[in-house]
Amino acid sequence: MLAQQNQGPSLSIIAHGASNLKDVETFGKQDPYFRFTLDLENPKSFQKTFVHKNAGKNAVWNQSFNVPLNGEPDLFIEIMDEETTTDAIIAFAAIPLNQVVHSPGGNLNAIFPVYTPDGKQNGEVTLTLTAHNVPGQNSDYQAAGGQEDIRFGVSRIVDVHLKRAKSLQNKEKATDAGLAVAGGLFAIGAGLLANKLNNDHNREEQERKDAELEQEQEHERFEDEKRRLEAEQAKFQADQEAFRRQQEEENQRNQHESHHEHHRRDDCGGREWDPVGTYSAGDRVEYHGRDYICLQGHTSNPTWEPTVANSIWRRD
Repeated sequence: MLAQQNQGPSLSIIAHGASNLKDVETFGKQDPYFRFTLDLENPKSFQKTFVHKNAGKNAVWNQSFNVPLNGEPDLFIEIMDEETTTDAIIAFAAIPLNQVVHSPGGNLNAIFPVYTPDGKQNGEVTLTLTAHNVPGQNSDYQAAGGQEDIRFGVSRIVDVHLKRAKSLQNKEKATDAGLAVAGGLFAIGAGLLANKLNNDHNREEQERKDAELEQEQEHERFEDEKRRLEAEQAKFQADQEAFRRQQEEENQRNQHESHHEHHRRDDCGGREWDPVGTYSAGDRVEYHGRDYICLQGHTSNPTWEPTVANSIWRRD
């Protein structure tokens, strides 16, 4: 651990397995393996697991990797089916790394959705991702790889990755087509291939339309939720403003009542008795909670308290 802390930023990856994958094998069971990169523009940067033979739709690898991080925003993953000619792509996804950096201890043990080249979600991959020595990461708690409770992570489709996935799919189809032609049944094979490509095109077109419809519906749900939250925020702000105005009105009423009471007491002559004050006949003072009227003009001294100087003060 100390050696790892003294190194630069890096990302540890444990590829546990995948489930509910699309079956791209025409005959028999597919042989999936997992591969990944932080630099999609460099095909040589991909690293991969071993091949789980005859795994079909559910594969297990439990294989670990560690790669340096240089500020890359996404981890690009692909699940492939090993073929004797050209490997076929089963699913792919881009995993935003900010969710890893900001997880407790920079550790995220999660299930991530994966997507087929037609852009539809199909299957999941289980990964443990741990960021090391990344500035700004959440270091509240450091979990050992794979021991954190598993949860659902966020994945997405990046356009350049989608184009790559489609290209891989087309390349694999072209290889299959070439093998059919090389088999010596050119005329029949060409007809079957044309029919297959036409059916594939129709299916892909329908899948594309379905995906667009699903995206539109998802967008509508997002907009509805956004409008609901904006309405709640507006109501909350309006309630706050109404409360603020109510508080201001109450404060103004209290100040007015206090000012009115002050004037009322002044009008009633209820000022405090001043031991050295000057008074005229008829002046009113308050002393020990009681009101007194001055009987004759005088300049007071501390011994002429209204309670004892009855010749110059009378209780009101």
